[in-house]
Amino acid sequence: MLSASRALQEMTATMRRAITIFLLLCASAHCVLSIFFVNVSYLKLSDYAAGVGPLPFQRRLLMIPFVRWAQSSALLGHAAARYTRFLIQYEPLTSAKLGCMILGILVVVALGLFSLRYPRKLGLRYDWLLWALLLVILYASYGARFEQVVWYPYDLPHMALFGAATLCLLADEPWLFLAFMAVDVFARETSIFLLAVAFITRFNNTRWRVASLLGTFLWGFSRLLAKHLYPNNPTMLNGIPWYHMAAPWHWPQLFSIVGFLWIPVVLARRYLSQQQRLTLAVASLCMVVTFFFATWNETRVWLEWSTLFAALAAIEFQSALLSSEPSAS
Repeated sequence: MLSASRALQEMTATMRRAITIFLLLCASAHCVLSIFFVNVSYLKLSDYAAGVGPLPFQRRLLMIPFVRWAQSSALLGHAAARYTRFLIQYEPLTSAKLGCMILGILVVVALGLFSLRYPRKLGLRYDWLLWALLLVILYASYGARFEQVVWYPYDLPHMALFGAATLCLLADEPWLFLAFMAVDVFARETSIFLLAVAFITRFNNTRWRVASLLGTFLWGFSRLLAKHLYPNNPTMLNGIPWYHMAAPWHWPQLFSIVGFLWIPVVLARRYLSQQQRLTLAVASLCMVVTFFFATWNETRVWLEWSTLFAALAAIEFQSALLSSEPSAS
């Protein structure tokens, strides 16, 4: 009787987990699709694929071969033509855009599935919580927008690689961290921020010093390669004064950075470990640096930090919830 009851409980738990993962998969796809449907491409994808796009965008190398392949894919071209019959977008659905859309869904789903291996290492009771908060942040920062509604082909791959490396940092896995960073340094130059966070917050650990220094060397190589490949492309500078971006009508989107959670996560930092608080502090300094070269209301620029804030918010939320539970008498 007991064995039958236990088997029923295990089957129920398995079904509950399967349903939860299924819903998270659907939510991930929905979130990515919304990003591509409400935003428009800032880059002319054909120019990016051909290597004649403006700087600094053209020097983000990772996605160039993929966009070039997607652009020439007859299968994607046929699928894009059929897809357009049913769903209207703000810009034409080309084979290159459809390729980026499909890849976006895959990398966000991959990051979500990858996050399922870390809840126990982070002390989380519910393994779905981190993934769910990640999607909330992703949607609030990139899917729900009313100004600067643009997307770039490397945004979501960079977020996924940077995010996976972030989980490795929080879980003390330096070599897996280095593996993700070795790819991400070719996606976007701001990958250097996570290398700096790792070097500073784990400085007393030899493995982490080696991993972060090797990653920095690869980052430097990626920058030199980009300059060698595209030395004379036109440069597109941000000509919007910072004080224009500080106007109140920009605040709703500006504060949507990391899903409006920057201030709440900082205020609830007492629920974090000393190592996690240090990581939050150094990451926040890196985020502040971004304000010096980014258009403030283009909140996708801070998208790379989504996983860190999802993890920290999950830890704080659970700790606050447990501390408010009445103790057993």
